[in-house]
Amino acid sequence: MTGKENPLRIAIIGAGEMSAWAILPALHFAPLDLRSICDLDEDRAREAATKFGSGRWYTDYREMWDKEDIEAVIVQMNPQPRQQVVLDALAAGYHVWMPKPPATSLNASQELARAADTSGKILMVNFQRRFSFAVTRAREIMQRDSFGPLTQLSCSFCSGLFTGARGREYEDPIHAFLLDMAPHHLDLATYLGGRVHRMSVFHTQSGDGIALAVSVEFASGAVGTLQLNSQRIWWRNYDRIEITGTGEYLVLDDLWSLKHYTEDQNTFTENYSDERSGELTGDGPCLIEFVNAIREQRAPVSGIHDAVETMKLYQAIYGAVRDGRAGIIFDQ
Repeated sequence: MTGKENPLRIAIIGAGEMSAWAILPALHFAPLDLRSICDLDEDRAREAATKFGSGRWYTDYREMWDKEDIEAVIVQMNPQPRQQVVLDALAAGYHVWMPKPPATSLNASQELARAADTSGKILMVNFQRRFSFAVTRAREIMQRDSFGPLTQLSCSFCSGLFTGARGREYEDPIHAFLLDMAPHHLDLATYLGGRVHRMSVFHTQSGDGIALAVSVEFASGAVGTLQLNSQRIWWRNYDRIEITGTGEYLVLDDLWSLKHYTEDQNTFTENYSDERSGELTGDGPCLIEFVNAIREQRAPVSGIHDAVETMKLYQAIYGAVRDGRAGIIFDQ
């Protein structure tokens, strides 16, 4: 039976800005049957359920679980209040899909991983850049013999300041950037480069902003750099990735532009049809992977254990910034 004939029955907890802007519009990419939506804000829950779902809405997720026939839950909330909800969902027997970061700390992320293992359910984290237009094609090219072994990976991921509402529920704007934005490329570094062996960091702060220069040595012997900065302008090109093999190299801009350089013929591929499209950004393909992993009874790409490895890198960087340390901060 295909996914369209057997859609995954889901409910969503959280109908806030990111849910309405990015996740709900991407549901149509995957074989999903949205049964109901829950949010503490009654008007917001009703509006989202009417626009995107069956029209059924709740303000109490436990009541929703009692009344709805669902297999999985999307928990689209901020990490601090989300932790207990995810634990409750796993204990109740549901598969769970949630945004990054997986939790507010490495320890809390490991707690989620243990809970997922105990429940036997899939817990997937939406590190959607793994599934983006450019990264997906880059991974395909990297598997070709002509690309050769990876020698160097360079990632630049920069944003504006995490002040005001963007920094809410974090210790300060710098902590907000490190936990909310930086893990995107820490995750991509391991996804594209493999396991990190050693990592060093240098950083400087200016008011509410931070700049980090991170050097990485991968277990494969390849090396890499990460440029992470929260002192740029919002809504400009955040992502730039350069991937060098022994035979070819790739340059990725944003999530939808890829330049493939070879000795024979260079190939430039761009897709700017809709920069927030769930297909280009990866939200849609990530949801498809969630359904496929459940139906195929396998670990998903970007599962909770992948996220724990990313959080180890985050925790090392955050500790170094908090304590004013530099140099090698991660060695395994």
